[in-house]
Amino acid sequence: MIRACLFGTYTSTHPANRLLTDALTAAGCELSVCHEPLWERTRDKMASFFGVRSLARLGVAYAAAAARLARRWRRLSPPDLTVTGFNGQLDVLLARALAGRRARVVFAPLVTLTETLVDDRRVYRRGGVKARLASLLDRRTLRAADLVLLDTEAHRDYVTERIDPRCRAATLYLGAERIFTPGAERLRAPGEPLRVLFYGQYVPLHGARTIIEAAALLGPHAGVEFTMIGTGPERAAVETLAAARACTHVRFEDWVPYELLPQRLHESDVALGIFGVTTKARIVIPTKVYQAAAAGRAVVTGETPAIREVFTPGTHLVTVPRGDPGALAGALRELRDDPERRRALAAAAARLLGEELDHVAQGARLRAVLTAAFPDLVGRFGVARAAAERQRSITLTSAIPQPEER
Repeated sequence: MIRACLFGTYTSTHPANRLLTDALTAAGCELSVCHEPLWERTRDKMASFFGVRSLARLGVAYAAAAARLARRWRRLSPPDLTVTGFNGQLDVLLARALAGRRARVVFAPLVTLTETLVDDRRVYRRGGVKARLASLLDRRTLRAADLVLLDTEAHRDYVTERIDPRCRAATLYLGAERIFTPGAERLRAPGEPLRVLFYGQYVPLHGARTIIEAAALLGPHAGVEFTMIGTGPERAAVETLAAARACTHVRFEDWVPYELLPQRLHESDVALGIFGVTTKARIVIPTKVYQAAAAGRAVVTGETPAIREVFTPGTHLVTVPRGDPGALAGALRELRDDPERRRALAAAAARLLGEELDHVAQGARLRAVLTAAFPDLVGRFGVARAAAERQRSITLTSAIPQPEER
């Protein structure tokens, strides 16, 4: 049996980390946890979060958490794998320092600082001192790990070409958690509008302004209604734009409890992905696309190389040029008028998630990745049992949804 330790201050409530936990269990790992919650305390990371004063306060908080982690680590038996996930940039450096050079350290960062703070949100000016420091920290964290798990081939290419060509990386697609299961088709009453759902943080990756401009092109009498769930840096500007465009058919909500997301998807007809025009939008597949597909809903998202790695446009979902509100409005009109197409897309997407990206398939995929990276582990993986999974997995309490904290 392979003993794996989930280590650090990683955000345990984030879907990527929950999925990583499930995959490790399904791969046959015996899991232990050495965790200090830290990043869960801040839901929406505005630009001020990355300012000098804020980072100084976080540095003090992290130092205290690291001291507690170190004490807890010394009481553990050395694991075969030390694993840290999303928001674990500092954790992987600490893990390497505590575990030593001979330990096997796996890092599943989901994002790098460069793609998030420089390329996407532009909090730090490209070429500036802060951007160079972020890139330096990225390289240090990537090199501290023996294996880096990234969520798409396009993302892996970005990391090895833009940040660190020496990074030893593999691809593990995210998929969706098991609470996202196919729901029955929503029966629309005669004359009832098409219900379109967006949820996520308001960052450039999402292209929320494109959604509002598409809604404005459709108008309030086109038979399409939008619900926008979430908060974030651009929400106020997006609401202002919606008011200026007289989008009375767009409703804004704050975050809903995470366990209610499947229900909200089942109450919708179409779910929206991302439409941003940044580099980051091109290289990732957002968790909400996987979740909507698993829930059996028709999905419209931006056309990207990453999305084509898993989904076939026209078969599993609809893609439109990113940043093109006219194309998005046109796609929604077509889906409004063609229930059979919506039904076919939803069924094909749910089947893909259920057959190719369920937790069993993900466990087998992760086991193959780990044995390729660490040949000495071949034959040592156990068989995951339901009882062991209940005992050894992290207890995941319901929390605010954070699927787009990328």
